[in-house]
Amino acid sequence: MKSTLAFSLLLIVLAGCSPVPGQLSAWQGARLGELIAQVGPPSAVSTDNEGTKYYHWYEDRGEVYAYGGQVNLRCERTFGVNAGEIITSWSWSGNCLALPDSPWQRNPAGTEQ
Repeated sequence: MKSTLAFSLLLIVLAGCSPVPGQLSAWQGARLGELIAQVGPPSAVSTDNEGTKYYHWYEDRGEVYAYGGQVNLRCERTFGVNAGEIITSWSWSGNCLALPDSPWQRNPAGTEQ
């Protein structure tokens, strides 16, 4: 029980320190094609009542052993895109932690990954 609580607290702390929000917010204002070229095609696409399209990327890294227990790493990244295919919003949920060299890291135009 103590190890489960400790692991849960560790995930909360790591999520707060995760580079994911910074990585995803860097895509706001970018063209959808640039994102797809870098990370691959989305898992799903949906549309809201106002006509905004949402592109969803689901990731399931499976179970990993961490601090005395198994945890299933999975997350969803979603980008809202306007009619001009410009990214206008993003959201992220789950417990996947992106590394600084992640494909989700947007590089300034003209730089290499």
